[in-house]
Amino acid sequence: MNNKIYGTLPIDMGKVELNPAEMMFWMYCPIKAPNMTQTKIPENLMQYQPLIALIKQDRGSEWKSDYVYITAKTLYVTPESTGNRAGWHSDGYLTNDINYIWSDTNPTVFFDDSNLHEFSQNHNDSMHEMAALCSNHAKYQVRFENKHLLKLDQYVLHKVDTNIQAGMRTFVKISVSKNIYALKGNSINHKLCIAQYYQNRQLERNCPTGANNI
Repeated sequence: MNNKIYGTLPIDMGKVELNPAEMMFWMYCPIKAPNMTQTKIPENLMQYQPLIALIKQDRGSEWKSDYVYITAKTLYVTPESTGNRAGWHSDGYLTNDINYIWSDTNPTVFFDDSNLHEFSQNHNDSMHEMAALCSNHAKYQVRFENKHLLKLDQYVLHKVDTNIQAGMRTFVKISVSKNIYALKGNSINHKLCIAQYYQNRQLERNCPTGANNI
């Protein structure tokens, strides 16, 4: 079992005023590899450069050794189709990966309870355990303001909110890791090819590195 303090809140890095308009769906598109100081960003994603600049500053000397990936979704969402997979989870579970998220509406729901919680080291089993814990403690659910850049490590439990009105929503996640993300369905950056093969996705949760698929 993995005995850690899960239920910590993300770090609020402040408001970033962006106003995306183009509908899009980019999933874990690589924009930087280790030993690169500059990013290679597809033109349609250049509008998120202000977020990337803040993250580069936050990473400091770690930036040089990071893989960096961007997920960007501007979609029409409804309670039945939220644009992100539903359910309580932890980004980068069992890794040291850091994820930064930003959205312009329908803020992510976080679980705020810094007691010691025990989860399985299996990605799928742990997801069900997280759901059982968080769903029974609604008073610990927290939302941040729209358009704030939030920094998450694996100890931040969260979910997409399903109690929403239909409308357009932009969600951006920028992931930094020491590992290659190479699952089938990930967006391909034709300016930066970092993977020679891609692993199959599972039906439920997937570790972006494919660690639970081997």
